[in-house]
Amino acid sequence: MSTNSTPWYKNGMVWLAFSPAIAGVAVGLSLLTIGIIHYDGPVHEDYYKEGRTINQSFERDHVAQQLNLRASLRFTQSQLYLDLSGDLQKFPDQLVVLMENPTRSSLDFSVPLQHLQNGRYVGNLQRNPEFDWDVKLYGSEREWRLYGRAHFPMQAPLELLPSQR
Repeated sequence: MSTNSTPWYKNGMVWLAFSPAIAGVAVGLSLLTIGIIHYDGPVHEDYYKEGRTINQSFERDHVAQQLNLRASLRFTQSQLYLDLSGDLQKFPDQLVVLMENPTRSSLDFSVPLQHLQNGRYVGNLQRNPEFDWDVKLYGSEREWRLYGRAHFPMQAPLELLPSQR
């Protein structure tokens, strides 16, 4: 009977047996580190409340369809120009365009617009958007909504229409 005097950690079969567990711990710690560094929070903090009001969103789209509302948005370096058309009795003095990032709610921002004349509006951009954005335009009392999907940088105006749900 012979005894092997080499320590266990110098035996290759031990490391072969432990390698899946070691790899699992390394991958888990790497993913945890990436998740902590790049945490961007939930997409919408009030997702439950927003889900319960989904029918109101459909009603807003229906009102916009009844009024034949359409809008055309043009983006410059520092301003946003909007041309609104439809069967409104009077154009609102102010409107708000919501710029919603589809993956990071922390990047969302709104642009208040001032009415110039005959459905033309102008507003100042806080920052230049990049990549994809959901663009929503609501009435002054949030009674109607227009929607569009934009990819920046944009070459042509963005058409906002009632959602077809």
